[in-house]
Amino acid sequence: MNPKRIFSVILLAVISTSLIMPAPPAHSQGKRTQGGTTPAPPTTKTKLEAQEFGGEFQQWVKSLTITSAEEVTFRWMTDQPGVASAVWQVSDKPVVFGENIAQSQAPQVIASGVLGSVPKPGHVAMFDIDFAQFAPKTPPSTPRSYWVFVKTRNAAQQFVGLPSASVKITYRKSTQKPVDFSSIPGQTPKPMPIQIHLSKFTVNKTNEGQGDDDPYLFVVALYADGTTVKPLDLAHSSVRLASPTKTHNNLLMDAYDDEPKSGKSYQVPLSIGNFETGILPLSAGGLLSLEQARSLSSVGILVIVMDEDNTETGTANAGRKALVNNLQKELDAAIRNMKPPDIEALTKKLKGEVESAMEEATLKNWWAPWGLFDVVDPDDFIGSNFATFSYSQILDAGINGLPISLLCESDEGSYTITGTIRKK
Repeated sequence: MNPKRIFSVILLAVISTSLIMPAPPAHSQGKRTQGGTTPAPPTTKTKLEAQEFGGEFQQWVKSLTITSAEEVTFRWMTDQPGVASAVWQVSDKPVVFGENIAQSQAPQVIASGVLGSVPKPGHVAMFDIDFAQFAPKTPPSTPRSYWVFVKTRNAAQQFVGLPSASVKITYRKSTQKPVDFSSIPGQTPKPMPIQIHLSKFTVNKTNEGQGDDDPYLFVVALYADGTTVKPLDLAHSSVRLASPTKTHNNLLMDAYDDEPKSGKSYQVPLSIGNFETGILPLSAGGLLSLEQARSLSSVGILVIVMDEDNTETGTANAGRKALVNNLQKELDAAIRNMKPPDIEALTKKLKGEVESAMEEATLKNWWAPWGLFDVVDPDDFIGSNFATFSYSQILDAGINGLPISLLCESDEGSYTITGTIRKK
């Protein structure tokens, strides 16, 4: 048979078959095969976003990574009818919302708060959540995730509508290494000039009665800063101390009759109450951020109040010198026996050594070789106190400074020494 004839017969057969066989029923989009309509899934009318960066670089995002337990700013809006108030909630497990949610999918709320006002439709309102209230203080090496969402309520305080889609906050340790500028020429930090000024002492309670006290002070300023404390070379580090040498009558009470009196304040002479020097942040070859280097660099002021009786002035002077020498020895030993780079432990150790040195038993042991208490009616130990401040605190306070208030008291009497420490 002619090939063209064969092709025509086959084509005719195919066309005939298609006309005889019924076509399958057509289904409209969105229709069930039984003819029912599939309802659209419920959607939230509330929107939530977190702020990333600030100023001109500000962005609003649905997920955010933080490297410290800090405040995070959010903004929200809602078109849900009948909303009178709202709450924010934080879950430490993924959040799924809907009508039929299994218990295992329900949010595990670890923090919540009431939102102040409901924004008008089409407008936004902002609020902050302080993650320090529930997140670990130290950023975790293994990231932790939190899911933040907003739930709306009506005037009867019943929840209405679906909560907002959650914003995921990931909290982890920073992977960015601190920048160390110490090796860059011209980047050597300059010391920050500071002043410690003890300006006034107040007699809360006299030792021997009105006008019979002859108080004097042992004062020691301590500088555990980057000038002489090198975290990467602790074996050769030391603490700087400064202490006026005058003891008896260094508050000039001998110039007054019937003084001092309880409840009255007197000026501390500049010769024993004023200290000026420069301090540096700690430098640890990039192991510390600038913020850490400043916060771990510290300045302290130690005051011991004595009341003069029959101890010789030369003996009192020797006692002050013994105080400074022993304090220097103990603090330097504390530094040099530490192992770098545990710098926070180092600062705590130094403070502990000073607090131990302030105890009357320790002081009397140090002073024993000099016979400070060997005479009949020796000078009385009234009390001691110590205050410490970080480089960061002094820097942030500026020239107005930070207040110093040292209460020195015992059964022998009570005095308060006040002043300021400031950046010059």
